[in-house]
Amino acid sequence: MMRNTIIKLILLAVLLVATGFGSYKAVIAIWGEKETTSVTTQPLGTGSTEKKGSEVKDMVVTAYYYDNYTKGIIEYSAVRFFNVNTKECNYVFFPGNTKLELSDSAYQTLYGASTNIKQNTYLKDIATCFAQDSDRYKYTTLALADALGTDIDYYEAVTSDAIIRVVNLLEPVQFDVPKKMSFKDDSNISVVLKKGAQTLLGDQVKGMLTKPELYDSEMERLQCSEDYIKAYLTDLVSLQSRDAQGTYYQDYYNLVESNTSFEKMRPYMEYWYQIKPANIVIVTAQGKASKSAYTLNYEELQKMVKGFLTTSSASTETSEDAVTEETSTEEPSEEKTTEEATTEDVTTEEATTEETTEETTEEEKQDSKKLKIEIYNSTTINGLAAKWKDKLTKDGYKITATETERKYHLKECVIYVTEEGQGEDLLEYFPNAEIKVGKLTKADIRIVLGTNNKTVK
Repeated sequence: MMRNTIIKLILLAVLLVATGFGSYKAVIAIWGEKETTSVTTQPLGTGSTEKKGSEVKDMVVTAYYYDNYTKGIIEYSAVRFFNVNTKECNYVFFPGNTKLELSDSAYQTLYGASTNIKQNTYLKDIATCFAQDSDRYKYTTLALADALGTDIDYYEAVTSDAIIRVVNLLEPVQFDVPKKMSFKDDSNISVVLKKGAQTLLGDQVKGMLTKPELYDSEMERLQCSEDYIKAYLTDLVSLQSRDAQGTYYQDYYNLVESNTSFEKMRPYMEYWYQIKPANIVIVTAQGKASKSAYTLNYEELQKMVKGFLTTSSASTETSEDAVTEETSTEEPSEEKTTEEATTEDVTTEEATTEETTEETTEEEKQDSKKLKIEIYNSTTINGLAAKWKDKLTKDGYKITATETERKYHLKECVIYVTEEGQGEDLLEYFPNAEIKVGKLTKADIRIVLGTNNKTVK
C-alpha cells in the first residue's frame, strides 16, 4: 500500500511538471483564462475597484533607465506613477543633461556610498561613480526620489546590450519619424530612416534614440524618445489577450536589470491589463533648458508629483476619431520657468493692457464671440485642442489658432484675457477654469486646456 502511494505521488509530480508549472503555462495560471476572483465584473479599463491584496499598493512608482554600457552612462531616465484604481500611468522623463541639487540628507547617503559624488551634479554622472549595476541604479533612483520628493518603489533598466531584444518583444511599432536620419547600426550596416510614418525594428530604434549626433539638441532627442515610448506602450496595452501580455512581461523581466521580478510584479498584472492608451501620459520634468544643461524647477516638479499621488490626472477617454494636432518641433530656445513656458508671451497681471476705443461698450468686452481666441493643449491627449476648436467654432466663437504646449502639465484649464471681465462666458465650458488678466500678442483670449478638460461637452 505504501509503495502504491509513493508511485502515485511521483506520477503526480511528473504531471505537474508536464503541465508547465515554472514554464509558459504558468502565465496562463497566473492570469487565468477569464477574470480571476480578484477582478470585479465591471468592464475592463473603466477604473473599477479591484479587491487588492496586501502586496498591491494603490500607487506604484518605478524608475526606468536606458544604460549605455559603451559610454558607461545612463542616457535616459524616467519615473512612472501607476494608479491601480484608475489604471493611469504618468511618466516623467528627465533629459540626459539634467542638473541636480541634492538635498543634504540625500547627499550624505550618496557620499557615504561613493566619495566621488558631488552635491551639485548631473543626473547621468551619478551612475559613473559605481562599478556594480545594482549600485548604479540604486543610487540614481535615490537621487531621482530626492528630486521628485517621493519614494520610488522599483527600478528597471534596459541596457545597450538588451534594448534591441526588448524592442523586438512586440511586433514592429509604427512610428512617425520626425526627420530623415542616417546612421550605422551595431553591425556597421548603414541605416536610413525616412521622415514620416513607418514600422521600426529594434536595431533601427536603438540607432534613432541613442545617437545624439542625429539631433540638434538633447531636448529634441528626448522629445523623439518620448514619442516613440508612447507609441510602444500604446501597442503593448493594446495586445488583445492576457496570455500575450503575460508572455511579454515574463520575457521583459528576463531582459532588464531590476530590483523586482516577474514573480514579484505578478499581483499588478490584472491592473496593467486594464490600461487604455489614453491613460498613458508622458511629460518632461519641469525645468528650463540651455545648450549645456537642463535645470529642474523643483517646486513645480514636486507640485505635479503631489498631484499624481493624491488624485488622478490622466485622461480616461478620448474619441476614436480625435484629430492629431500639429506640434512644433522647435526646441525652446529661451530659458523659461514652467509657467512661463506655458504662457509664452503672456505677461503678468501688472502688465498694461492695450487701450480700447471709447466706442467699445462694456457688453462687447464681455462677449468672447467678438474676440480672437487661441486654444493651447497642455496635455498629451492628441487632438484635444482641435476638438474644443470644433466645439467652440460651432457655437459661434472665433478660434484663430491651436497649439500644443507640453512643458507644463495642467489639470485645470487656465483662461488668459487681455481685459478684466473677458472670458466669463467661457466658464460655461470650463467651470473650474482660472481667469488671468495679462497681455497677449496674437489674440484676445488664450485657453490653456488641462487634463480635466478631456471631455468636450
